[in-house]
Amino acid sequence: MIPNMGVVFTSQGGEIIAYNEVVERLFPSIPSNIRDISAEIGDRDSEIQITKVDLRSPAADNPGLNAYLLHPQDQLPTACCRQETVPAGMKNLKSEALRQALDMSFDEIFIVDKDGYILFVNKAVERHYGIKKADIIGKTVFHFADRGIWEPPIFPIVMKEKKMVTVLQDTAVGKKLLVTANPVFNEAGEIVMIVENARDITELEQLKMHLSEAQNMATKYKCQLEELLKKELDLGGFIIHSKKMQEIVQMAQQVAATDSTVLILGETGVGKSLLAKLIHKLSRRSKGPFITLNCAALPEQLFESELFGYSPGAFTGASRTGKIGLIELAEGGTLFLDEIAEIPPRLQAKLLEVIEERQFINIGGKAPKKIDVRIVAATNRDLKKCVASGSFREDLYYRLNVIEITIPPLRERTDEIIPLAEHFLATYNRKYGTSRRLSEDTLDMLLSYSWPGNVRELAHVIERLVITVPEDVIKPQYLPHLTVRTKEEEIDEGELSVTKLMPLDRALEKVERELVTAAFKRLKSSYKVAKALGISQSKAYRLMRKFNCEGE
Repeated sequence: MIPNMGVVFTSQGGEIIAYNEVVERLFPSIPSNIRDISAEIGDRDSEIQITKVDLRSPAADNPGLNAYLLHPQDQLPTACCRQETVPAGMKNLKSEALRQALDMSFDEIFIVDKDGYILFVNKAVERHYGIKKADIIGKTVFHFADRGIWEPPIFPIVMKEKKMVTVLQDTAVGKKLLVTANPVFNEAGEIVMIVENARDITELEQLKMHLSEAQNMATKYKCQLEELLKKELDLGGFIIHSKKMQEIVQMAQQVAATDSTVLILGETGVGKSLLAKLIHKLSRRSKGPFITLNCAALPEQLFESELFGYSPGAFTGASRTGKIGLIELAEGGTLFLDEIAEIPPRLQAKLLEVIEERQFINIGGKAPKKIDVRIVAATNRDLKKCVASGSFREDLYYRLNVIEITIPPLRERTDEIIPLAEHFLATYNRKYGTSRRLSEDTLDMLLSYSWPGNVRELAHVIERLVITVPEDVIKPQYLPHLTVRTKEEEIDEGELSVTKLMPLDRALEKVERELVTAAFKRLKSSYKVAKALGISQSKAYRLMRKFNCEGE
């Protein structure tokens, strides 16, 4: 059977690029331009009609190709689409170079008849669907759509809507295609052919996805940075990243609105002085002075003159102009008494008068002086034990302990270790003009350490690393003093037991399971479990998976 429909492909300028054998039969000497074919048909055969099909996609910036169909005016036979006749069609190109040019087109060209039979495809289909073009031509679009080669199928949409349709298609080989299908109509308004143009936008979609992810991450980090900066600005550098510290800061904000005396408790280095400064900053006294006295730093013989001051000539060697004490210097502001447990017993009664009466008499003075000062005290000692031992006045303790705030040690708020370490790292990088960063293993080591010196020790460790480490990445080898196993990492062997006789391999597995499970329950990460059990991290991870522990 010989197909009776001619197909001609041309450039946008009308230059003929390709044609099927029907055209070759009609024109033994093929003209170079479609205009010549049109003129020749008009001269010799008025029954043949030329229908132009624009292959350009409106969504792609591509000059595309034009297709011209040569068919009887009253019908468009579909015999040419049948399997036995199509292989003979569309193979007679003007030159091998033109044939290669058509197949090298980046865009896919796909022509089907009204029944869905595939008349023509170029080589782009092989990239898009992973199927040889010879295995596509002559079959129906339903054959491939039913097998999930592309989704969604565009053919039924065009047949239903009878207009140009553009869709995004996913193919079985993972491609994302932008497909535009143009219906071709006869004079009766019936679809006789559909010409599809498809462009591979897989990389574009991936770039779009990566860009969206990057934008989302940038927005997230921007919000986190703004929140962190806001917290630092509002809280004077007091960094909070745990629920417990959030509660403490909320308490400080409430306390700041009053003039009540505050007692801050906590181990050395937890941030007691920072909290005292925060209370001052958030109070109505924020524009007044913040005066600090470390009660453990002054000799007892100088303590009274430093705190209360003295009048001119109050004692031998005294200044003739006298001296203003720290209490007076704090007028209108806050007096922070650090290490309050170390205040000499003989001066505790005088401090009690300051708190109760808001007045004092300096050394050599004759009349009391009124003061407007808020007292905030802090200690790392148990004042109740000091009261019981007689080294601290009970009445002074209760006067100081109007509002008590206890700051937990860093080992009890481990979720703050990494944020604090990064904060100190950024601070010292700016200070020393460096660009140090902490490796993942180093971060794990920081989390594993018990930090007896708390936040102050962490700050000093980071500063030392920034100064002494000879490379930008700070690795665990530069922290040998942090490799000692902490109490947190000790696993109580008394918790493990085998209560009855059983095969040795089962007993060993039981103990292994209990040991790994107990270690993970306490330590929460494969790195720490490995360190505590003296095994490699990879082995710890395998055992945790074996015993259904969800680790990091």
